[in-house]
Amino acid sequence: MYYIGVDVHKRKVSYCVKDSSGQIHAEDSISATRLELNHWMRSLPQPWSAAMEATMFTGWIYDHLKPQAAVLKVTPDDAAGDCRRKGKEQSHRRQQDLRLLARALPALRRWGA
Repeated sequence: MYYIGVDVHKRKVSYCVKDSSGQIHAEDSISATRLELNHWMRSLPQPWSAAMEATMFTGWIYDHLKPQAAVLKVTPDDAAGDCRRKGKEQSHRRQQDLRLLARALPALRRWGA
């Protein structure tokens, strides 16, 4: 299983792909369009699960990714609040770390959509 932290912005989506040992396999950003998301999903290792922060842009991206994901979770804003304070360059890694924690902590699973 591969785990993906997704940081959603108005015009771009940043991501970090890790395996279960925590090794980073890919880290980049793409345009926030359906075409780019389709191309990106085709390039992902299988199977994959992802987590993203709840923002005003998360809804359509969640709906677009959900059919292809083994598991797709949305964390509440306050769960990723530290990301904004630590800098956006660390945000998608932080989201990925939240996804790995969700495997171990049932309380985090309740936050998922």
